[in-house]
Order: sequence, then structure tokens, then C-alpha cells
Amino acid sequence: MPHDDPHADFGRAQDFGAKLRMSARLVGVVLLQDMRTRYGGRNHFGYLFGIALPVLHMSVITGFYYLRTLIAPVGESAALFAATGIAPYLLCLYPARQMCGAIAENRQLLSIPMLQPLHLMISRAILELLSAIAALLVFLCFLQSLEKDIWPNDPVEAAKAIGAAIFMGVGLGFFNLVMSAILGRFYQMAFTFLVIGLYLSAGVYFPIWSMPEDVREYAVYNPILQLVEWLRSAYYTSYEVETINPRWSSASRRRL
Repeated sequence: MPHDDPHADFGRAQDFGAKLRMSARLVGVVLLQDMRTRYGGRNHFGYLFGIALPVLHMSVITGFYYLRTLIAPVGESAALFAATGIAPYLLCLYPARQMCGAIAENRQLLSIPMLQPLHLMISRAILELLSAIAALLVFLCFLQSLEKDIWPNDPVEAAKAIGAAIFMGVGLGFFNLVMSAILGRFYQMAFTFLVIGLYLSAGVYFPIWSMPEDVREYAVYNPILQLVEWLRSAYYTSYEVETINPRWSSASRRRL
């Protein structure tokens, strides 16, 4: 019975490692070039604009809700209640939307023989992931300057909810990129209307239990609502989380 040559296996492993290191370097180069192309300038300070935009978006919406509703439906802070609703939505929306142009905005790089479309997609996903995390940290620092305490009662569940929002945004971004290449602007317009519908039914500014029962039965299928409810369950110990899929988090399993 023939035996595998260990030297051949070692050679194949070395070749695979070399290809993996080359792909990592290509993704890094494309990532830096993507930052310069999208935000302009020869340095990386323009990248701060990409972080400031979602932070400003979250801050404006949270501030508007705080001025309009001084008494929070849950908890003591109206600003924190709004923030726990808008943060998962934007952390999911921005990566999903920005990844659509990963190939179209860097098509000239594909003239380099070693570069493949997958390198452009991975580099944009990493860039949006870093942007989302940085924007969230800046926004939390902004809230900390306004609120006495923004630390969740269950930090682990809060981290899971935020991670799920970013993961969903990146995954949806890959899907949008492929569909945009197939259907073009028609799909982008349809996705925009879909996002508006998801936003309006996600319970960003009000608890899910305040919805009519008939509406709530369909709203629970909204993934953004699931993320919002998940994050709020980590902040408010008395928050009702029956709408969360019990397979998602240990906090929901304890309450269901």
C-alpha cells in the first residue's frame, strides 16, 4: 500500500503558507490604497472622516431623541436608550452599504496580475470592520462625557450583540456586492428601501412590547430588531427579551 511522502507534504504546506502570506500582503496594500482613494490625501488622516461620519450620525439621532423624549421608556437615560437602538443599526448598515463599491471603486487595481476580486472584497471588509469598531469606541466616549454610567449590566452579552451586528453587516456587504454586480442600481435602490423598512420596524426609539400585537408578530423577523433587543437586554436587567432567538445568547435563554 503506497505511503505519502512526508517531504512532499511539507513542500505543499510551505507553498500554501507562502501563498497565504502573499495574499495577506496584497490585502494590506489594497486596504491602504482603498483608504487613500476613498478619503483622499497622501496620508491616512482622511480616514478619520470615515470614522466621524457614523459617529456624527449616531450622535445627532441620539441627541434629537434625547431632546424630544426626556423620559426614557426603560431605564433612567433617554440618550442611552436611543443609543442602544441606533448603534446596532448603524454598525450593521455602514459595512453593508460601503462594501457594495469594493470592486467598482478599485477596478483599476485588478490590472495587477496577482490581485483578484477576492482581495478587494476582504480588504474592504477589514476596513469596514475596523471603522465600525473605532466609531463605536468614539461614540461610547462621547456618551460617557454626557452620562454618569454607560457600562452594561452584562458586558459579555453586549459584546456579543455588537459583534453580531458588525458580523451581519460584513456578511450582508458581501451579499450586496455580488447582487449589485448582477442587478446594478436597481438592487441598490431596492436595498435602500429595505433598510428604511427594517429601521422603522426595529424598535429603535420604543420597546418592542409597545407595538400592536399583530405588528409585533411580523416585526420579530426583523434581524435589526433582534440585535437591538439583544443589546438592550445586556443593559437593562428588567428588559423583556422574549423576541430574541434563544439560540443567540445565554441572556435570552435565562429569561425565556
